[in-house]
This record gives sequence, structure tokens and C-alpha cells, in this order.
Amino acid sequence: MPTLDITDDQADRIEALREELAAAHAGPYASVDREDAVAYLLDLAAAVDDPDRLAEPTAGGDESRGDAADASDGPEADEPFDRERARELLSARNRRHTDPDPDDPMDLSDIASAFDVTGRSGMTKAELVDAIVDAAERLAADPFARVDIELDDETGDGTESAESETEPAETKSDEADPENASDDADDGEGDGEDDDDDGEDDAGDDGTGQLNAMMSLLDTHADKWREGDGDARYEVDLPDGSVETARTKDDVRALLFRNY
Repeated sequence: MPTLDITDDQADRIEALREELAAAHAGPYASVDREDAVAYLLDLAAAVDDPDRLAEPTAGGDESRGDAADASDGPEADEPFDRERARELLSARNRRHTDPDPDDPMDLSDIASAFDVTGRSGMTKAELVDAIVDAAERLAADPFARVDIELDDETGDGTESAESETEPAETKSDEADPENASDDADDGEGDGEDDDDDGEDDAGDDGTGQLNAMMSLLDTHADKWREGDGDARYEVDLPDGSVETARTKDDVRALLFRNY
């Protein structure tokens, strides 16, 4: 192996760097020697000419891990669904049906109404599609944004719930026990409506599941609407026990989406 003469001061600096690298990356079952410290310095020098290169040791010499980590941290990693796929599906819809048929799929105007998009009448089709996608993303990130429900571990005044802090360990252990969880499931009260709601939540986890679930609301909540007996073409049962009329099936979908 070729040798390289260095001064005592340079040797001390390399040793200090070696100790720093060992403390940061080696752990209890690995070591960092002076050759590793020199290799680290060479990587830093290369990074000056190639800013995208990371002068950082990788476990097991697998340089591809750094690239994979960078890819996972991209802007699309935090998106709740595939925005481009959603845009594609929405762009295929008509802006508004001139003579709507009850069996026609929802048009963009009705979808925007279901998502409470404001100012939609003055938008172009492209702007309307983007506004719907943005509204769907906000709803997917915080499904209870329109009501006073906060899905966190803190109370409204920013303090943690005293009940959760004082909950006995035995209770938490029982909840984690699969047998107890099964008993709770047998004792719990539920009906088809709860199952339908859970199905919609599960569908919203994939790329366009939320939009697909909205399109199938008529089948999902078939027990909540029916053809009207009077002048109204359709009737929809609301959660508060009242009944609202609808002119088209698109109107029925919009009512079901808002209330269920």
C-alpha cells in the first residue's frame, strides 16, 4: 500500500475526525479507522465538484440507499393521493350537463359543489379541476376540517387529556390483547351504515379512492334515498331525520356526500 507523509498536526486532525465519525456512525459493533477518515475527506472533496453527491458514509457500502432516501423525501411523498391521476379522471368529465340524465356520471360542477369549492362559476375547466383536487387533498389530510373534531392527543386548550394520562396500565394492556379486542368487537353495536362508512374511508387511502367512493355513493347508501312519490323525483333521508328532495341523481350524490 502506498504511504503518504503528513505532519503531526495533520495526523491529529485526521484522528479527531476519525473519532467524530466513529461516534456518529460506527455504533457499538463497528469501527472507523484512519483510512475511513481519509476516504471521507476525499468524498467531501468530490462533493465540491458534484453538489448532488453526499459525502456521507453508507451502511454496508450500499451507495444506492442515499438515492432511495432522497427519492422518498420528494414532494410527492406527502401527497395523500395521486394528483395527476385525479386530474386525468376529472378532466374527462363534462363541466356541466346541458340536459342531465339520471344515470349520467357527476359533472365537474356537481363534484365541485360536493367539495364546497367556492367561486366555481367563474373558473375555467382547468381551474375547476385544480380547485377540486386541492379541496380533496385538504379533506384527505384532515377529514374533520369542516367540524369541531381534532384528531390529536391534546384537548382544545393545548393540554393533554388528563384521562389519557391517568389511564391504568392494566386497561391499556387489555386493549392490546387480541382476545379482549375480539370480545369488544362482539359486544359493540353497529349496523350496515357503519360498515359502509368504513369502506369509504379505506377507499380514500389509495390514489383516487376518495373520488371513486364519491362516484359510487348511490350504491353505498342505497337505503338512504329513493324515488319520490310527489313532484320531487328523488328523496334523501338526512341524519337528523328530515327528508330533502333532489331533481337528479347527481343532486342525490351531492346530498349523500355532504351528509354521509
